[in-house]
Amino acid sequence: MRTETIILSIHPSHIEKILSGEKLYEYRKRIPTDIRHIVVYATSPIKMIVALIEIDSILKGTPECVWEKTKKHAGVSKDFFMLYFADHQDSYAIKFKTVFKLETPKSLMCLGNNIAAPQSYTYLTETTEELCNKLGLK
Repeated sequence: MRTETIILSIHPSHIEKILSGEKLYEYRKRIPTDIRHIVVYATSPIKMIVALIEIDSILKGTPECVWEKTKKHAGVSKDFFMLYFADHQDSYAIKFKTVFKLETPKSLMCLGNNIAAPQSYTYLTETTEELCNKLGLK
């Protein structure tokens, strides 16, 4: 069973900006639009789950259009953004509603033996309540 929750790998430098509130959007070349929550997996060197994000909305458009709508809270430079979306007609911006930082980062193993760090994203099967219990969120 697939839920409205995915696990997403994000670089630690971007996670710092997300947790500080500087970055209110995560940008992707493709992302499902039916999701409500993101389990945030910090890539190397951390390699741990560090947060759960409740999604406000997902914007889709040309890179130029998405940049104009999100640039004030992008957490990245325009050059970085445009380079990321070079040769792509569509871009996605995931707008955060609420970010829940884990008091103690968790291993992927807390979600089960068959979960691996995704290259893009992976749907999770747990309900939001089950995830919050596994991640130590109330």
